[in-house]
Amino acid sequence: MADPVTASIMAGASVAKGVGGFKAGQASSQASMATAQYNQMITQLNAQMEQDAGRIERTIGERNASDVAEQASYNAFLIERQAEEVEDLNEFDFFVAGRQYDIFTAEKRANWGTSGVTMQGSPAVVAMADAHAAAMNLANIEQRGLQAVNRVDQAAKMTKYQGKMQYNNMMQSAYMGQYASDIRRANIINEGNMDSYQNQLQAYTARAKATQALVAGISDGISAGVGAMGGMGGGSTLSPSSGAMNGPFQNLQSNLCNLFFHHTLI
Repeated sequence: MADPVTASIMAGASVAKGVGGFKAGQASSQASMATAQYNQMITQLNAQMEQDAGRIERTIGERNASDVAEQASYNAFLIERQAEEVEDLNEFDFFVAGRQYDIFTAEKRANWGTSGVTMQGSPAVVAMADAHAAAMNLANIEQRGLQAVNRVDQAAKMTKYQGKMQYNNMMQSAYMGQYASDIRRANIINEGNMDSYQNQLQAYTARAKATQALVAGISDGISAGVGAMGGMGGGSTLSPSSGAMNGPFQNLQSNLCNLFFHHTLI
C-alpha cells in the first residue's frame, strides 16, 4: 500500500516520462521544420541561379547569332561591291572593244578610199564580215561580263542565305537552351517542394507523437496516483469530495500540475 508521497512520486515519474517524450518530439519537430526551411532556401537559391544561367545562355546565344548575321551581311556587301566592280570592268571592256572596232573600221575605209576601192562587191562583203565579227566579239564580252556579275551576285545571295540560316539555328539553339534551363529550374523547384513536404510531414508526425507522449504520460500519472491512493482507501471510491482523502488527492493534483508546467515551460 503506497503512501501519498510514493503516489506522488509514481505519478510524477509518469508525467516526467510523458513530458520527456513531448520535449523530444518537439525538438524533432523543430529540427524537421528547420531542415525544411533551410532546404527551401537552398532550393530557391538554386532555382534562381538556374534561371539566371538560362537567361545568360540565351543572351549570349542571341548575341552570337546577331554577330553571325552582321558578319554575313557585311560579307555579302563586300561581294556585292565586287559585282559592281565586275560590272564596271565589263562596261569598260565593252567600251574599249567598241572603240577599237570603230578605229579599225575607220582606218580600213580610209585606206580603201585612198587606194580607190569602192564599198561594193568583195570590199562590202569584207566590211559586213568585219562588222559581224565585231558585233559578235562585243556580244561575247557583254555576255561574259553579265555571267561574271551573276556569279558574284549569286555568291552574295548565298552568303546572305547561309548567314540567315546560321542566325536562325543559333537563335533556335539559344531558345532551346533557355527552355532546357526552365525545365531544370522546374525540376529543382519540384524536388525542393517535395523535400519540404516530407520534412513538414516529419515535423507534423513528431508533434503528434510528442502530444501523444505527453497525454499518455499525464494519463498514466493520474492513473498511477489514483490507483495508489485508492488502495490506501481500502477499496472505497476516491473523489475530490471524499472527506478523508481530499487532502492527499489535492496534493497529488497539485504535484502533477507543478510537474507538467515545470517540464513544459523549461
